[in-house]
Amino acid sequence: MTLLYALAAAQTEEDVKDAYVKALGLKSVTKGLIDIQTDECWFEAKLAPTPPAAMFAQLLSYVRAAIKKGDDIPPFLAVLDREKAALMETRHALPLIKDASISWSTAASQISKATIAQIQPYIEAHFVVYKIATHEIEFIDAVKTGIREGKFIRTPITPDNLKQVFDKWVEMVGKELTGVNEVDYALVFFADIMHDGKQKVLENLPARLVYDGDTPLFMLGGSTYELASIAGYRRFWAIYHRPPEQAHREYLLERRDSLLPIDERSFKGAYYTPLKVVDKAYDLLAKTLGKNWQQKYIVWDMCCGVGNLEVKHSNHRNVFMSTLDQADIDLMNAAKTCVAATKFQYDYLNDDIDWDCQFDYSKTDKMPLALRQAIADAKDKKPGAKQILVLMNPPYAEAGNSSNASISAAGGQTTTKEGVAKTMAGCCMMKNYGRASNELFAQFMVRISQEMPHAILASFSTLKYVNAPNFEHFRQFWTANYLAGFVTHSKAFDGLNGNFPIGFLVWDTSKNKQIETIETTVYDKNAMWIGEKQFFNTPNAQHLNIWLSRPRSNSTPVIPLKNCISPASAKPSVKTWADGAIAYMRCSVNDLQHASQHTALFSSAFSDGHGFYLTPQNLWQAAVIFSVRRLIKPTWLNDRDQFLQPSEPLTPAFKIDCLIWMLFNGSNLTASANDLAWDGQQWSIVNHFIPFTEVDVGAKGRFESAFMVDYLKDKKLSAEAQAVMAAGRHVWCDYHATQFERKIREEYKLNRPDVGWYQIRKALETAGKSEGNVGGMPYDFSPFKTAYEALSDKLRPMVYELGFLK
Repeated sequence: MTLLYALAAAQTEEDVKDAYVKALGLKSVTKGLIDIQTDECWFEAKLAPTPPAAMFAQLLSYVRAAIKKGDDIPPFLAVLDREKAALMETRHALPLIKDASISWSTAASQISKATIAQIQPYIEAHFVVYKIATHEIEFIDAVKTGIREGKFIRTPITPDNLKQVFDKWVEMVGKELTGVNEVDYALVFFADIMHDGKQKVLENLPARLVYDGDTPLFMLGGSTYELASIAGYRRFWAIYHRPPEQAHREYLLERRDSLLPIDERSFKGAYYTPLKVVDKAYDLLAKTLGKNWQQKYIVWDMCCGVGNLEVKHSNHRNVFMSTLDQADIDLMNAAKTCVAATKFQYDYLNDDIDWDCQFDYSKTDKMPLALRQAIADAKDKKPGAKQILVLMNPPYAEAGNSSNASISAAGGQTTTKEGVAKTMAGCCMMKNYGRASNELFAQFMVRISQEMPHAILASFSTLKYVNAPNFEHFRQFWTANYLAGFVTHSKAFDGLNGNFPIGFLVWDTSKNKQIETIETTVYDKNAMWIGEKQFFNTPNAQHLNIWLSRPRSNSTPVIPLKNCISPASAKPSVKTWADGAIAYMRCSVNDLQHASQHTALFSSAFSDGHGFYLTPQNLWQAAVIFSVRRLIKPTWLNDRDQFLQPSEPLTPAFKIDCLIWMLFNGSNLTASANDLAWDGQQWSIVNHFIPFTEVDVGAKGRFESAFMVDYLKDKKLSAEAQAVMAAGRHVWCDYHATQFERKIREEYKLNRPDVGWYQIRKALETAGKSEGNVGGMPYDFSPFKTAYEALSDKLRPMVYELGFLK
């Protein structure tokens, strides 16, 4: 939104004019008495926020003068300031100019307050105000369209802008409806937009719009809701056009799940499945199950939402669709989505499950008899029975701590995100599935395997159940034969945060086969093919994070750190040391996604734990672990890949290269410092990771530890490692030759000569940017970066060649 940013930076009225001219792409512009003048539109601009009526009054004075002189006048008028803009067709103002009762000042800039008050009631009915913070795009489109078409056209509501329009409707209209729950805003919104101001254009919507004179009223669930203020409602519908084009109406209704409040959507996992991704799913099913699969299989989607996965199906009489929310069913019925399909409200993780893990459909009597019979026939392998295909995009909600979860004994409904684990399915069926029981999609998969053990399962989900360590127990008990699949970027789905693969995988649950390697096609966020990728189920015993023997802690207290020289602020998990330890490595979860964020080296215990102590004996392994975890950059596609113990022998040269790479990495946070305050005491930390002597770098004082110099004495360094050492030594020398101001010395605790790599880099970097560096240049790290990148380029392919990653 470049206009908004340009206006925020504007210092003068000229800056405001220039910002609007650039954003609107105005051509043949003249500036004078009329601030911005084109053949199509005249603009009055102010730096300070000014009432639109006052600005229009000044602009109309110029129009009046032009008419008297016989000059041409434009079809449009606009007024602008740093916060808002307003538009009006000139023809609406002409009656005012001819009105003899209005006292127009001879000087436009001296329009009286009385004149403004006189014209305000009339012109307010004809101009449209746009707040730039929320309606920049609509304003720019209105001006450009007006100039092109010769008239102002309200912004249409389309699939492309639905979410943005809805969010603005909530702010301007929804929040003025006292008593309407946020979860029902979408229902009222659809009633409002599917109305042309005189009558509704779609039947059977859950909510209704009616008028009492000119006052809009909304009816929902037997109650009537009135707007506390109608001003926002009028402003909103002055900007947007309703109803949407007929071609868009039913499709817009299908998007209701994308309009749920974010908290509810996150809990229920109601993420819209884009139709371009659905197309790829149907292509894969046809290729895997045969071209006539839609005739051959009975389809059940127990997470159907508003039916996006089924709209591409050509034989809806074979389709059963159930969902947690009755409102979804109502909207599908109103939109005539999959008319011939059997649709019903059903809570798949709670309904019809006994405490002994049996299924009793008479508990709720919700499941259609035809579906019950199909399940029974398939389970009994009855001759002629159609096979069942479960097609779903289940919720991705996860309970971080299932002990905090709860379940309603009466209705079986979970009430909080922490409660997602304690559904009836979670309580009764997930005892052998470990931490996977916290995942809703895993609960769906387990109930499906028990209820329909011969079904084909085609499901969207994350890849956790294929390769995540927390799902190792799940993979031991949930077995099926992998048939085919693809992965696509999470950004293809509305509302998902992060960058990771979403898989659409097809399984034959009648075959008991352990997951090993799955091959998938890869699509980007636009559903365009970009390649192929394998995902591997590797036993946790082969993972890299257990390769090293971890020293046990002793009772020696140390200061717990949350960063290089920052003591812990919260209650630490680790605050003691280990025999012979020289550092502590934070080394958290074993996949690529977490490795770049959770791999670092400290001179004292890391407060959150999730790591191990370094000793002279395990140093080489620690250096290898550190390096391979940080050398490969995570992407959306590889972020769940697991690090493995090496499958090939490691040479001495590789081990030393990794050590040098670790010593000069930005996440080597080893340091020396005195007077660190924690727990009412003053603490010191010692840096054992300086690869140079005091003489080598021109230090003015003694280094307390010479460990790393001694360790490297008899080691042979590669040419790339030697180049890094030489470039690093130059940086170290520059540090010791620099006199740092007090602020920098205090910030980075430079109260000892044996500081660490982090302290050195940050001190030089900060000094190069400080106010005291008048006329100086920032510190040049480029020679070091060049040498370090050459070592990185050498090591990266070896991560795969040696088996650390597949």
